[in-house]
Amino acid sequence: MAIDDFFIDEDNEGLEGKRVFEVGDLKFLKISDQEPVRLELLKDYSGLIIEYTRQTFTLEMIKTIRSHDEEQVYLMPLFLYKSYGDYNEVLSEMVDGTLERLNNLNGIAETTDIIQKRL
Repeated sequence: MAIDDFFIDEDNEGLEGKRVFEVGDLKFLKISDQEPVRLELLKDYSGLIIEYTRQTFTLEMIKTIRSHDEEQVYLMPLFLYKSYGDYNEVLSEMVDGTLERLNNLNGIAETTDIIQKRL
């Protein structure tokens, strides 16, 4: 799957189920190479959780988001999620944090609050 296939042009229906996580008033969207999403709609979320599946594809996702022309998208807090194994050090430095579980997002919520206060 090419990076252009990841960001689709149709509406993102059904995102509010397993892919959206809320912590207080913050909403995080979990994205992966298996679940396309419309790039313009990313700005509706407080932050993004990128499921680390393949290193090259994850790198391209981060680059695409960080080079977007809308400030709300390219400054959005990004977090890597990988349920097993180690993270690539270069990728870890390109995001705002990492997590191994999705059942406690308080840490990324705190980081997101700090980032949003600086903007």
